[in-house]
Amino acid sequence: MTLVKNKIIRRKIFVSLTEKGLEMSKRRDGPVEGKISLHSLCVVTNPEEVSGEFCFYIHVRKRSYYFAVKTMTEANQWADDISEVITSKEQFQTRTERLVVELRNLQSDEIDSVYRSNAILRYTKAAIQTPVLALPYGPCSGTNTTSLQEQAVSIYKSFLNYEGATSPVEFIELQLGFLFDSPLLIDELYCQLIKQTSWVRDVDNPQNLRYWMFLLCVLITHTPSRKILRYLKFHVQRNTCKYSGTEMYKFAVYAEGLLSSGVKQREYVPSREELKKLLFLKDMPASISCYGGWNCKIAVTPTLTARVAVARLLSGMGLNPRHNKYALFEKLENSYKVIEDRTLISDVLAKFERKTPGEGWCIFFKLFGIVEFNIAKCDPLELVFLYEFVCDQIRRGLFPDDKVSLTELAGLRCQYLFGDYTPEKTFTVSDIYKVTLPEIKYTSSRKNTGTLRGLGTLGKGTIRKLKDLYTDTEREDELLMQEEVEKTKNTINDYWKTKSGLSKGAAQQELMKITTRWLAFGYGIFDVLIIDNRFRETELWLAVGRNDIAIYPRQKSLPLEVHTYDSIISFGAPQVNVFKITIEGHAPLEMNTPEFLDIARLMKTYIGIMVKMKKEKR
Repeated sequence: MTLVKNKIIRRKIFVSLTEKGLEMSKRRDGPVEGKISLHSLCVVTNPEEVSGEFCFYIHVRKRSYYFAVKTMTEANQWADDISEVITSKEQFQTRTERLVVELRNLQSDEIDSVYRSNAILRYTKAAIQTPVLALPYGPCSGTNTTSLQEQAVSIYKSFLNYEGATSPVEFIELQLGFLFDSPLLIDELYCQLIKQTSWVRDVDNPQNLRYWMFLLCVLITHTPSRKILRYLKFHVQRNTCKYSGTEMYKFAVYAEGLLSSGVKQREYVPSREELKKLLFLKDMPASISCYGGWNCKIAVTPTLTARVAVARLLSGMGLNPRHNKYALFEKLENSYKVIEDRTLISDVLAKFERKTPGEGWCIFFKLFGIVEFNIAKCDPLELVFLYEFVCDQIRRGLFPDDKVSLTELAGLRCQYLFGDYTPEKTFTVSDIYKVTLPEIKYTSSRKNTGTLRGLGTLGKGTIRKLKDLYTDTEREDELLMQEEVEKTKNTINDYWKTKSGLSKGAAQQELMKITTRWLAFGYGIFDVLIIDNRFRETELWLAVGRNDIAIYPRQKSLPLEVHTYDSIISFGAPQVNVFKITIEGHAPLEMNTPEFLDIARLMKTYIGIMVKMKKEKR
């Protein structure tokens, strides 16, 4: 193989692998001229192709070796064999790691003795020279070439600045973000914080309280390994027992509560608002939006999930969770993305903080799937959610009917929202109705625009002509759409006028009476592109309901196929934006859709409800 130094100097060498490491020579069967000793902290990277060669690193103490071979098979073989040798070596343990194991089996007075005689376990002002834990050799990450050992020492040195920092939140935010890029240092940071909060003379001094604040912030963001988690629980328990009644005791109790509730790894660095509140052991206030401009205030704890938040909202509103399935959504203007049940609310808020300020992101509470509905017996509040669910489908163009009927439904929606028509009352059409260009007008406007006729040869000025043609077509589209929007608005207004005097409740009832006639009322409707040629059209609707799924032609009310969940063998996404349903006795349904995750989740929800109901009947 070839040994490369600094990715420039190349030297062909012969290498043999032994139980101790690698032996290198200039020629085959020649004398050994160099050795690379391997032990448990050494690292071999996965091979990658670089300029036609297949390369991998071997990271050892204080240096890295870069090897290149001719084939990927050879590179993988070398990497696997070297990994086996590294794995076979006895695991290296630092003094701290050995003491942590020892502390587990000691009595209280013996534990104090261990802390007293080992400075590495307790608070010190002086910087450490080596990491607290045994860290693998090599760089922190692909972009950060500093070794893990150097970075671990650097973190500890930064603690000394943190003790007197004017803005602790900024420092904590920076360190938490760094750990997302260097997850191998998570355990190291935990051990350093445990060390700095151990055997402190005055537990209520500002420096010690700051370390406990930092420890809580790390605890809600990054999950330690099982070994370090046990050590952390031991440390927190010891402090709660020993320092009852102190200010520090409050932080230790809070940490104990987090540990008992089972904190999970975050996807994002906590928001600044959450960090600020956590420093004072307070919950973060948040607002969840709902229909009609309602806002529900909730206290967001570090462990609050979307599932728990939905349960609280249902309880507060007096809604029966057995009737229908509700969920939280990430909302921006008229677009919604469902939030998974296990997702932490604080993670969603942290994501919003990192988006462009002023965009208007919010968490929205609404129906996710309809299980049961009876308009006559429906609870008034539940009816509002059903009504808004249907109106949202109409707005997104997911309700089958001719254009005249749909504009009439839009007119009823205006009567519900704004009352009797007056010229002063105005609305945005896209908030109520999805406008599309008429097919005939759209096609005729495209005549001869799809060719290069009249552009001349592909010479000077051709690109400019193409750009001009594209710009003209774009302008024509805009004008056609503006004309269609204005025409649609006038049609809606005309029907709206005829409903003058109709009460809000009556307008709601009339719209629901019309929409409930559709077979797929209450189904989740998704635009899909069928991959095979089993149907005349490929652009169809997938309707996902409580008992079955169905394929509909877009804007049509009768299905092409219906399949019950009992006949579905499996479903899932074999790749991004592709959803596949395997059906007993039928060819698989395979479709392109960006909403594959929402489809899978809705189907799982309905199947789960169906299984639960069958069990209850037994």
